[in-house]
Amino acid sequence: MKNYRKTHPRPFVPVVGLLLGFTLASGCASARFVGTGSAYPSKPENCEIEVFSSKNPSRDYEELGIIEGEGSLSFDTLEKVLPKMKVEACKAGGDALILLSSGKSVHVSGFGDHTDSDDHLNVTATVIRWKD
Repeated sequence: MKNYRKTHPRPFVPVVGLLLGFTLASGCASARFVGTGSAYPSKPENCEIEVFSSKNPSRDYEELGIIEGEGSLSFDTLEKVLPKMKVEACKAGGDALILLSSGKSVHVSGFGDHTDSDDHLNVTATVIRWKD
């Protein structure tokens, strides 16, 4: 009798598809910091970061840079992107974020009849540090 495993290897595609499904279902929120001001030592990743969305803070502050957050519109929301942005603000030595914009963009790849599009959530904020 032949060894079934040697003549019929396990299907690879279902395992890869399952892993890809878990990755996509978990979302892919990310954030990156671009420094435009003074550099400060990093704070712990879970430091307290205030978020201002409708008005600027009344305290004196200096701008450290800009954070761009991004997520898949299908899986991510502002509530999923914002924590990633806060981590980057802590790494930059910031105390707060001032939200500048939030919107949708469409990324199209491929050409001809073979195009794919993916809607993205884009969030931009200024990282600030208190002066007092």
